Amino acid sequence: MNVNEIAPKRIAIALINGPNINLLGTREQQFYGKETLPDIEKQIKSLADELLVDILLYQSNHEGQIVDFIQENRFTLDGIMINPAAYTKSGYAILEALTAIDIPFIEVHLSNIFSREKWHSESIFSPKAIGFISGMKGFSYELSLRGIVNYINDNKNSE
Repeated sequence: MNVNEIAPKRIAIALINGPNINLLGTREQQFYGKETLPDIEKQIKSLADELLVDILLYQSNHEGQIVDFIQENRFTLDGIMINPAAYTKSGYAILEALTAIDIPFIEVHLSNIFSREKWHSESIFSPKAIGFISGMKGFSYELSLRGIVNYINDNKNSE
């Protein structure tokens, strides 16, 4: 690279999964078909490279650790993709912590959760979120990553 070429700044985005949601959102694996966690993680990282994104994967089963992670990284992150534990005290507390800081976030909700003999989506839908994606696992994360990157780029260009 010569002096006249400046590499574009990479966007820093955290993908956070909340309590009771294993990394990248899989729970009852017998219902998830052929797509595996390593496949999803590889797809996300490949898309992140294409979009010039540094992606940070974070998962915890403890609401306080997630809130601490958000607080500790609030000055270095450009955006957050979060799959909170919906309809739980923890999920609401995590979204409340996000609402208190000025980082755009998008909620990811999986429509392929199987419980009580049916498939359903779990959601909270925080009014502060810039968007919501609900769908099948790998596809949901890809759409969310594209959505948050587009939002960040659009807002940078409008400043």
